[in-house]
This record gives sequence, C-alpha cells and structure tokens, in this order.
Amino acid sequence: MFSIHLQEYALDKYQGRKKYYGSLWEEIEEALGGCTEEEAVLMRFLYGTMPVRDAGEYDFQVFLKYVRHSLWLRRNVEWCRELAEDIFVHHVLYYRINTEDISDCREFFYEQLKERIQGLSLKEAVIEINYWCAENAVYEATDERTVSPMTMYRCGRGRCGEESTFAVTAYRSVGIPARQVYTPRWAHCDDNHAWVEVYLQDKWYFLGACEPEEVLNKGWFTAPANRAILIHSRTFSDYMINPSKEYMVQENLLTYYNNTSFYAKTDILTVVVKDQLGQSIEGAFVAVEILNMAEYFPAVTLTTDHNGEAKVVVGLGDVRVRAWKGESFGEKKVSLKASTKAELLLECCAEKTDWVTDNWEQEEFCAPTEYPLHPVQETKEQREQREKRLRDANKIREQRFAACYDEELESVYSEETGIFQTAGENISEIRAFLTKDENPDRRRMLHCLSVKDYKDLKADILEDHLVCEQGSLTDEVYEKYLLSPRVSKEELTPYRSFIRSYFREKKESFEKDPEQIWKYIKNTIHYDVEVDYRTICATPIGCLKIKQGNPLAQKILFVAICRSFNIPARLNPIMQVPEYLKEGIFTAPMDFREEEKTASLVLKVKEGSKWNYFQTWTIGKFKGTGFDTLNYEGRSFENNTLELLLEPGIYRLVTSVRMPNGDQHTSKRVFRLEEGKPKSIEMELWENKTEDVLVNYRLKDFSLQDSSGKEYRLSELAAEEFTVLAFLGVGEEPTEHVLNEILASVSHWKETAARMIMVLREQGELGNVTFQKVLENLPEIEVYYDKDMCCEKAAALMQVDTDKLPVLILLKKGLSGIYACAGYNVGSVELMLKLIQQ
Repeated sequence: MFSIHLQEYALDKYQGRKKYYGSLWEEIEEALGGCTEEEAVLMRFLYGTMPVRDAGEYDFQVFLKYVRHSLWLRRNVEWCRELAEDIFVHHVLYYRINTEDISDCREFFYEQLKERIQGLSLKEAVIEINYWCAENAVYEATDERTVSPMTMYRCGRGRCGEESTFAVTAYRSVGIPARQVYTPRWAHCDDNHAWVEVYLQDKWYFLGACEPEEVLNKGWFTAPANRAILIHSRTFSDYMINPSKEYMVQENLLTYYNNTSFYAKTDILTVVVKDQLGQSIEGAFVAVEILNMAEYFPAVTLTTDHNGEAKVVVGLGDVRVRAWKGESFGEKKVSLKASTKAELLLECCAEKTDWVTDNWEQEEFCAPTEYPLHPVQETKEQREQREKRLRDANKIREQRFAACYDEELESVYSEETGIFQTAGENISEIRAFLTKDENPDRRRMLHCLSVKDYKDLKADILEDHLVCEQGSLTDEVYEKYLLSPRVSKEELTPYRSFIRSYFREKKESFEKDPEQIWKYIKNTIHYDVEVDYRTICATPIGCLKIKQGNPLAQKILFVAICRSFNIPARLNPIMQVPEYLKEGIFTAPMDFREEEKTASLVLKVKEGSKWNYFQTWTIGKFKGTGFDTLNYEGRSFENNTLELLLEPGIYRLVTSVRMPNGDQHTSKRVFRLEEGKPKSIEMELWENKTEDVLVNYRLKDFSLQDSSGKEYRLSELAAEEFTVLAFLGVGEEPTEHVLNEILASVSHWKETAARMIMVLREQGELGNVTFQKVLENLPEIEVYYDKDMCCEKAAALMQVDTDKLPVLILLKKGLSGIYACAGYNVGSVELMLKLIQQ
C-alpha cells in the first residue's frame, strides 16, 4: 500500500530516535513485532517524527489505534483511498494537530459521524460534519492549555484552538484531510485565532471550526484574515515537502507552511543582514515581529542564506524585524506598504551599550488594510437554513449538558456549583472524588485547580495528590504550593506515588537539601530541541521515563519532586524559575540565583490614565540578543505608582494605544537598572484624539420587542445621555469576545450612567452561559429582540458591515450615533467606555 520512499523515510527517522528513547526503545521494538507490515511502516513513521515527549507520555497502543483506523479508512473510504500519500500521512493519519492532550478518539468520532454523512458528496459531508461539531462544542475563552478532542466533546466548550483541533479530528476520523490554520497574532487587534482547512479535489478550503456555514471559504474571520501579517499551518515531518508550494520554514521537528496569500494581499519581505563592515552574514537568525498585546511577538524566525538574505511572504502592514548571530544583533521597523526590503546591521551587543538610550521613542505601527479575496455570499435561503440549523444545534448541545445536572450533589456541595456547571460530562469524576470520604482536603484541592481542569480531571489522579501534610504551613502556601497537583499548564498525572517510588533511595537527601533535586535534574534530564515541540512539555512522569524534557518541563519536574516529598514549591509567577520554601521564603536553586542583587524600578503614571499589562504596557529583560517579556499580568498602579524589584540589567518598556482602525501608537524605552540606584520613570502613553474616533450619523427610529412581544421605539429607549445598543450573535466567537470584555470592565460600566440595550435574535439565546454571567453582573441591562431585521438597517446607517455580528452602536440622546463597529473588534468595549467617560 505504501511507497518505497515512505517505507525508507519512516525507517530512517525511526532509527534516528533510538538514542532518545532509551529503555523505551526495546518496548517499542517488541510491540512492532506484533504489527502487520503496513502497520509497522506507519508506526515507525509516527515514532520517528513525533515530539520525543509523546513517546514517554502515551502508550504504544494509543498510536496503534490511530494507525489501524487510518488504514481502515485508506482501504474502505473512496475519498481517502484516492489521496496522495503525503496528504494521507500528514492530514489523515497523524494523531497530533497542535498542543492538545492525546487520547484514543478517532473511532469514537467516526461512529458518531458515519451514518450522518452516508450518501453525501465530499463537499456536503464537510458542511454536515461542521454542524455536528456545532451540536457538540461552542466557543469559550479559556487558558492556553489545549484539552483533547474527547474532553471537548465531554464538556462542550473551548477556545478557538480547541474548537479547531476538535473539528480537524472529526474530519480526519472519516478520512477527510484537514489541518489547523493559525495566525499567531493579529496586527489589527490584541488577539490571535485558529480555524480549519479541508482538502477537496486537490484544493484547500477554509471554514470556521464549530461555526458552520452553508458554503465553504466563508467565516466571521474572513475579514480579519484579510488584515493578517502571517497565517500558517504545520506538519510534524518534512515528508515529501515541496519548497515551491506553501513551504515557509523548518523549525526543528515542525515544518511550517505560509498560507497568508490565500487570505490577504501580500508581498515578499526580504531582510538583508550585514556586519559593521557591510559584509553579508550567512546563518544569521531573523525574527519577524508583530506588535500585539504591547509586546513584539516573533511570528516567524528565519535563517539567512549565503547572500545574507532571508525572505518570507507577509501581509502589507508594519512589522519589526530583528536579526542576530553570536552576541551581535540589530533591529528596525519595516513598513511593507512603503518598502519590501530591509537591511539590518548587527552593530549592537551586550558589551557595547550605546543603544541603551534611556529615552522614550515613539513609533506608529499600521495594520494591513482590508482587501477581500473571498467575497463569498450566501443566498437568503442559505442564511435562513444556517440560522435554523444553528438554533437546533444549540438546543441539542444545551440539552445534552443540562442532563448532567446533579441536583442532589449541588444541594450538598453548594459552594462547588460553578465547578459542576463547568465540568459537563466530567461531573462523574468530580462526584467520585468529592464523595469518597469526609477529607476536607478534597474540596480544598478542587478549588486550587484551574477552571479547565474541571473538564478533564480524573478522580484517581487527584487521589494520588491527597497524601501530604500541612503542619505549620499557612492555608495559602499549603493549598497552592503543596496540595495542588498543578504546577503550570502541564497535563495532570499521578506523579507523587511514581516519584516517591522512583526516588525511594534519594528521599532523605532530597528532603534534607532540595538543591540536590535540581542537581539530579540537571545531570540526568536532557533536552534536544531538534526532536521536540517547544510549546508542549513533558509531564514529571514522562520526563523521568525517557530522561528528556524541555526547560519548562525540567522546572515543573523540580516542583513536582519537591511537593512529592512534602516540600512546598512553585514556579515564580513573574520569572518562571522554580522555587522551594526555605525558612518561610521561596528560594530558587543556586543555578537560578546568578544575580541575588536587586534593583528598584518605580513607574509613575498620570492621574486617571488606565494601564493594563499585556494591553497598554509590558516590560522585558534583555537576555543575550533580545528581550524576554516578564509576566506582571494582574499588577496594578496604586496611587499612580508601581514599584518593581528586579535583577540588575537592561530592560525595555513598551507602551501601546490601539486606534479604532487597528493601527497602534507605541512608545518604547530601553534603560539600565543597577543595584543600589533606584530608578523612577514617568510612563508615556499616546492618547487617542476623540475626533479621530467619533462620527455623527442619525439613526432612523425603529421598533424592538421584549420577551412578551410588546414593541418599544428606539427613540423611547435611547432617551439617556448615552445608550449602548448591541445587536449580538450569542454563542458566536466575536460576540463572546465582547461579552467577556464587558465582564472584565463591570465596575467601570457601573460608574457610568449609560443605558445598555442588548438585542438578541431569538429567546433561546437568553440561556447562553456567558450572556447570563453578564446579566448577573449588570442586571440593569435591558434585553430586546429584533424581529424586523433592524440590525442591518442600523449598521448600514452607521456605515459598518451589515452582515457581521455583533453590531455595537454608541448613541447620544436624540438617536445620534457617534461610534459603531461590527464583527470582530477586540477592545471595542473599552473604547466605548472611554468615549462615554470623556
């Protein structure tokens, strides 16, 4: 069934892993002996190309089930049988899509879908499968840990990266090639996004995961994608890569493909790197950085050729390019609309610091303008069909999860009601753990987990972590840094019993001196970046099994070993270094205490100005040839002042103000901190001018209906000085973003006298979880319904898109619209607040 080329490629890659798999190699070899010839080829392909950590985390049989299901599809499903070999292995066989937890799931998904798509054409099947996805999962803002597709099915909610992983799994389960497509950062708003492409008749088509349309190449994100700097997809091997088609860069294990030109107007950015004598430098690294969340995010890193050049296709916006080799580096802003070529001199280094100017420098970063490439329109009949089927999908999903409600459990554990509602079908695991006995640590442990943990925790794993003693520790230290099974964003495992058994002979020395734990890790756990995926990390058990783990995994392992021997430990929330409790103070191992000196930085802001970390400002520390952003999320200015105690060194402050059109006004300041020399800096933030934002369009009066059907004229409802009129697409991702922004600014809305009117399409949307949270926090919100399609007319009068939700309109008394936006506009809620308060 498979070509000689694939057989040889798989064998070569597999044999190259022998030195990494250690004692696991013999187990794999023995298991391969029980496989058919075809199974063995694909198993070698997987074991030869997978992130090394996966081999230590998941059993051979899990991968074998993926292989056997894909082989069955190859033999029995016509559209899969006709696929080219490389498309099959990359986009049907492969078990990993991005950073998700892996579990046996393809057969389950196939069983859910097989009858539903029977007799359909390939295109019809693609559309039908996405409706099934919508019946089982919907968008919810969550943390960056990616749950498995099975967890998404059992809880029904996840962020776009999880929705797209879920949908790709559904397509691959029936033999339809699919891949996740991703923009690492938008240029026009502080966010990112992931969606799906499917392969039909030798072409890729895009769609919104769990957001079905009646036509392909259409989604709410089509317009934002028109404005992207970079959109890419990935495979976990370079098998049969054609450099002329989509290929962008090889980053260790992963091959990245540049999909930007399929979505946006693009050009080729050429970066030429030279030394101070003007000689071209081969082998220099070049990062193309997008200003987003008040930091310069490296969207892609390239390597210069023998001419000192690195090239990449990008959207026509402003980027910062940074190049480095050895200890020298250089950087500059590039405006693609003005020039597609940039020359960088590697003239800066840590030793020669004339580039540390200690002055604010201002720049404007322009986002690409919208340039529609896929003006696909649905007919009236298609829209009505889609809306009806989406309403039905929402009801099916909501009814399934409503059936998980356990009234008896909630009556006993009333404080855990929110946990039960989040868990979905995983409530059985929580019930088993909570009700096993009266140990009060059960409830304490649950409350120190992340919200996402409730969706996929296992009772037996939590049981493993109950064996610890509080002694004289405070409740906070005990619960967060000893009892808790979670260290960072790793998958939860029963590591304590494993570690205690594994280190039985070292227990006494570890307990006596935790420094020995880090010495063991440093000497025993290795990391080869070329065979791993840097955005996922091994669990403590996986690390010890194959003696491999990236830097974060090694830090997590340190914390896990400490906690297993009843030593409170954590990752420092700002610097992310491991720390253990020593004489009441969290202390890092000696290797992380290169600088025990501290320097004081006092930041001062103007009265009334608003500062949010990862939105309007960040601070980064210089390391080697670039800046690493520190994590001060949640820290606020008190009395217009914030003091930071930092290590001596070079730092960079970045501040950013987003304009309504997506452009940014930014200021940056590079400075040095020294021990014993406190430094004070006045923060600088460009202010938007109100006249740059305001419009003045008079709306025509129209009627909205309440839940009883009674009609109200807009002129009656908008009689206050300010009225926020929001036409929502409840359950859809752009509206979820708006609702979450409102939740994040509840206290500020309460301070305004603005009237808030939210307009739904039908009463079934009222039960949406996020919408209910908004109503609970802001009960003064008035809810109406739009039976007469007034949204389109209002949007047209305000000169925003008429076919995108949500539509947000800020009205002044007298039906005067002074601001409006439609669709996906991160930051629109805060902007309306600012306009009201001015």
